[in-house]
Amino acid sequence: MRAIIIDDEERSRRILKSFIQSYCPIVQLVGEAEDIDSAYDAILKSKPELVFLDIDMPPYTGFDLLKKFDSIPFEIIFVTAYDYYAIDAIKFSALYYILKPIKVEELKAAIEKASIKLNNHSDVTTKYIKQLNPSSIDRIVINTMKDSNLISLEDILYIESENIYSTFHLVSDKKITCSQKNLSDYEELLSDKGFFRTHRSFLVNLKKIESILKQEGGEILLKNKVSLPLARRRKEDFLKVFGN
Repeated sequence: MRAIIIDDEERSRRILKSFIQSYCPIVQLVGEAEDIDSAYDAILKSKPELVFLDIDMPPYTGFDLLKKFDSIPFEIIFVTAYDYYAIDAIKFSALYYILKPIKVEELKAAIEKASIKLNNHSDVTTKYIKQLNPSSIDRIVINTMKDSNLISLEDILYIESENIYSTFHLVSDKKITCSQKNLSDYEELLSDKGFFRTHRSFLVNLKKIESILKQEGGEILLKNKVSLPLARRRKEDFLKVFGN
């Protein structure tokens, strides 16, 4: 597994590096960083499958680094001296949460879990497509609790907001639910790629619309014959997209 270490303390990086080299031979360290900016550059350059990430790195946190990515293309093992970040770590689908001082057995368990998960994934480098060339992207990575899915935008009918979750409805009738991003995040990501927020709960692929139903409140009919609401306050902007 290709991995990098991100920690603002040189001693912490040295200890973790020593433990990995001594006890985790399946891990190939391809870099390290001491701050958020250099870490972001290192990730794009070395394309790690696994990132050992400290959280408290003043004036920023490890979470600030993760927010730089539209979709996180690597597994995360947090290594921190504080236990009160655990809930936030869960929000980023952290693979493991190790408290300092590091215990070798816990590190081994984290590496084993990473190995199992990564072996179940397809080519991890495809997850970096969006980061490296965002203007030409025609696919998106959807992370679930179990795996990561690389989905063509052409295969998405619409995205539905369900409480804290975003559910992707695909042309194959398959549904994929993600808890990492809300609908507003996806609206920002996909609005310039042919998607429109027709309602507070729906982001629709404009290419999949068959007709606009002229009735009270407004509805649109998709090519799979599913009808979705068109909010009154969004209707004018929606019609402008089609030149009306």
